[in-house]
Amino acid sequence: MDQQDQTQTVNIKTLRRSPARPDRGTPALIVMAGGDLGKVFQFDQEDKTIGRDVEAEISLRDSLVSRRHAQVYRQKAEDSDAIYYVVVDLHSTNGTFVNGERISKAFLQDGDKIQIGNTMLKFTFHDETDHRYQQEIQRRIQLDELTGLLSINSFYERLERRLKQAQRSQSRVTILMLDLDGLKGVNERHGHLAGSFLIKRVGRILHVQLGRLGEVGRYGGDEFIGCVPDLETETILARLEKLRAAIAEHRFTFKNKTVRITLSMGLATFPWDGHSVEALVTAADAALFTAKRQGKNRIVVYAQE
Repeated sequence: MDQQDQTQTVNIKTLRRSPARPDRGTPALIVMAGGDLGKVFQFDQEDKTIGRDVEAEISLRDSLVSRRHAQVYRQKAEDSDAIYYVVVDLHSTNGTFVNGERISKAFLQDGDKIQIGNTMLKFTFHDETDHRYQQEIQRRIQLDELTGLLSINSFYERLERRLKQAQRSQSRVTILMLDLDGLKGVNERHGHLAGSFLIKRVGRILHVQLGRLGEVGRYGGDEFIGCVPDLETETILARLEKLRAAIAEHRFTFKNKTVRITLSMGLATFPWDGHSVEALVTAADAALFTAKRQGKNRIVVYAQE
């Protein structure tokens, strides 16, 4: 029996317990399982809506989560200064569970596990040491180890958000696929450490040049991926041409040896070349393939047949 079937057979109730102890640190929800594994959502004085909607304060990538699924808020005790932290279900499709029980409302305690769709969140209190530890875990999950750019999963998450925002505002998002030309030859002549050195150095350049415009990540191997919102294609092309030329002209030095590399790029733009992440990445990759086939060290804009 799947979760959706199970939610129709259990009792929905309110779990009322003793108040939480905010003196132990800052309250937070940590994603223990699901597409947002490792994320930490800290609480301030504001209520937090949990849902699939990109506008939710706690936005989750989970198809079984409703757009506005649940809410967590502070509640002061009537007879003391004690503070409760409360989660309430917002009439979600698949229900909200606390420690395995489906609830309409629950008063949270340290260590409680909240199940929403396929996502498991743990309610806890963070001191400064806990906070630094979780930040480091999240950094390692989100960033590529070699380049420091976004990992591909983290990039896709941000791209999904960018596309949803663009759909609402009826604006554009340009997707970039970038590939180093001739890295195999560099590896053969200078060794794989030289190849890794170039990937790292070019990654830093991309972070500086493209990071200020949008998002950039490492797709895998010697390929990179980026997205730029709200800019006309002509403006993006002008900036990318300067980037391409700068890399082609740059003399990288590895162990006292000069190493040269060039960069090919393919572009596709929402909404004209696709509406989904998959469609847009496929289109940008097709444009990149054309750039490589036409001689490399160039930029090609996707053209639908």
